[in-house]
Amino acid sequence: MFRPGCPLLLSLLLAPAAALAQGDTRAEQQFANYAFAHELGSGLYQAGEQLLQIYRLPLRWEYREATRDTPGISLLLPATIGFLDFEPGQILEHDLPDRIDSISFVPGIGLEFLSGNWSLRPFARMGVEIADQSKLESTLFSVGVYNEYRRQFADGWRLRFRDDLLYSGVNYRGELPSDTFLRWRNAIEGSNAAQGGAATRALETGFFAVLDWYIEPPTGLATGIDIPELQFEVGMMLGTRPALRWGRVPIPRIGLSYRFAGDVSAWRLVLGAPF
Repeated sequence: MFRPGCPLLLSLLLAPAAALAQGDTRAEQQFANYAFAHELGSGLYQAGEQLLQIYRLPLRWEYREATRDTPGISLLLPATIGFLDFEPGQILEHDLPDRIDSISFVPGIGLEFLSGNWSLRPFARMGVEIADQSKLESTLFSVGVYNEYRRQFADGWRLRFRDDLLYSGVNYRGELPSDTFLRWRNAIEGSNAAQGGAATRALETGFFAVLDWYIEPPTGLATGIDIPELQFEVGMMLGTRPALRWGRVPIPRIGLSYRFAGDVSAWRLVLGAPF
């Protein structure tokens, strides 16, 4: 049914444990790799001999658009799929992988309140994850709130600032201990695209920086890896404005960043939004 999988952004926090703790059982590796992938997002991370990779699909449906007088309502439908020891370049030689190691679905609801260039968005999610190779099943939950400032300038620059407070947890249906974390994030992103010309789309380049404070970090009980409370990430993004589309599906931007996080520092391939 499933095959070895690999995390990415989550590698920033938990995934390196799979490579560092080679004596861990399969269940322990799954714990280290997939516990909080539904929140930590998509990307790639090289840990020793292993390529850890996970894809997060940030699906959502906007039930009601926010206005100055009425809050917006959205159904949040994020899902993740994970692969281990799989390189994207292998698609050219071996086609797509025929097995998935980890899959999760964590639906929820989010509200949006507008005030000028600011938006306030509380949300709550709950769902499940299955990691077949280790026969792991778990329930996942997240609650949080973030406010975001957006501004677009006449010269093509776009600025986005965001700070959020997130509480997330995982409860296993086995012997592994449950775990939670509490994170306060401050992040900024700036992007610019060439103006004028006959082209319908312009190349968009940008930068971003993220400062995370894990007020209550994941415990890492199964791996013995201590997660740094303070982590800093800086990177670059590349895309088009407006975004390219495949039919009705927008093609995400791509970027590269580095996260400074002590023993779990890592390069990250960013797919879509950097935060």
